[in-house]
Amino acid sequence: MNIRKDFESVAPFLHRLAGIGDVFAKYNLENWPHLRHNEDFRKIYTFSTLYSWQFDALYAKGRDFAIFAAGCLKDFNDVGQFPTLSLYVDSFENTWGYRDELKNFLDETKELASFEETPWAVSRMIIIFDHQLRLMEAVRGTVEILKNTHLYKIEKGEACVEKEQNISIGNINGKVNINSIDSSTNIKIDSSSIFLSLRKAIADSDIKDAAKSRLFEGIESMEKANGSWAFSEKYKDFIQQSANHMAIVAPFIPALTSLLGV
Repeated sequence: MNIRKDFESVAPFLHRLAGIGDVFAKYNLENWPHLRHNEDFRKIYTFSTLYSWQFDALYAKGRDFAIFAAGCLKDFNDVGQFPTLSLYVDSFENTWGYRDELKNFLDETKELASFEETPWAVSRMIIIFDHQLRLMEAVRGTVEILKNTHLYKIEKGEACVEKEQNISIGNINGKVNINSIDSSTNIKIDSSSIFLSLRKAIADSDIKDAAKSRLFEGIESMEKANGSWAFSEKYKDFIQQSANHMAIVAPFIPALTSLLGV
């Protein structure tokens, strides 16, 4: 997915949101309607009103949640609606992903669905709803990261625009300190542990073997490209590959994005 030019400095985090949005879109277009219309969901209407209403609401709230997230997580490219990054980031406040009522509702539904006659479709809906909540936790974390970026702080008046100063002396390349002491520190990132931990998380997950193989190939490509100009492309490819498994991959994205500047 292309990121608008004025947001390029925060592109890795927006790619993450877009990837999570793809998962929500799949839930909205495939999983939710399938479970309602092609499985045993209609059995709920043979239960008492207490149960049928709750299970019907499970579908309605869960799918509305997916529709909302699938759209808003990619809306950052809409310049008309969000001319600035700060407007987009702040738009998440008081939305679906920040409501405790959704978790409370799911807990109540789980309790009602604990009896043996619970339709299989309802059980699957509960799993998907729970996964959507966990995905939104990753979204909230990403939103907080975006609030700490320099671009966001500039737009909110919390930081100044930095002036870039280039000093050229003949054909000399490198750092030039004029009337100052060089106190800079070079930080080396242990990328091997990042890739190792990511592999283990995927290996220990319930992702299907075929998908695991593709993800492992993506990790290997990133590892080989680490430290070169090609890493950015390999990283983007991996994010696209892992769109349906963001709950597993999301905790590692901050570490991976730190390698973009290596």
